[in-house]
Amino acid sequence: MFLILKLNPAAAKKRGFRLFPRQQPPSVTRVAVRGGAFFYFAVAALDRHGQTDLTPLLRLGGCVRRIVPAGPLPPLAAPFARFVPKLAPARLFLQTALHVLQVQNAALPSLGISDPNGLLAEAVLPFAAYAGELRVFTNAPQRYAAVGEQIFCKWGLPLVLADRASALSACTVRLFPFAENKAAAPGVWETDGARRTPSGLCLPDELERRRPAETDALLYLSALYEVCGVPLPGDLHYRSLG
Repeated sequence: MFLILKLNPAAAKKRGFRLFPRQQPPSVTRVAVRGGAFFYFAVAALDRHGQTDLTPLLRLGGCVRRIVPAGPLPPLAAPFARFVPKLAPARLFLQTALHVLQVQNAALPSLGISDPNGLLAEAVLPFAAYAGELRVFTNAPQRYAAVGEQIFCKWGLPLVLADRASALSACTVRLFPFAENKAAAPGVWETDGARRTPSGLCLPDELERRRPAETDALLYLSALYEVCGVPLPGDLHYRSLG
């Protein structure tokens, strides 16, 4: 489970004076998604000092350490913490890059992909259809053993594994799914003299209907995939890469 949190500004002042203003506890809604998975959506009101009491949310358990903001959020005190994706943005970036190559019916002399921790081996496999040489930078070559064998059997193409990122520099196109240290970095497509990043993410209707307003689509999708186990649609990709 994860928690989507929205903070509403303080309500307009009413006439009269209360020595100890009463603050309403956050309202919480449980939202079902698919296959028994669900997330919580909480709305809390800020007081006139811009503060709010989130302690009632502690009853929701560990999901308070995986908060997706719906709009601006101030820094959160422990144990509250923002959700930080680890895999979904990188997978979605590769799906987008693969879609571009399919549309272009590309035939690249060489293609390099950076996957330092070996988390994307299965997602790399279909790229072999579009490259004369497929090279992967990884520090976990054992995770590519089975994929390398499949690539060779299907396309007769040896998968080149490198233990240095610089080994990709000679490739015609270089893909960096884990491009930046950001919560939802969408990755970088790099060629000589050009860097392209994806934009324009439209979620399937089934997921979009449940996404609270002001919630970042990629963070929301990532939390569903990484926390709730909702499958990442195989045909989902960004609208453009530019």
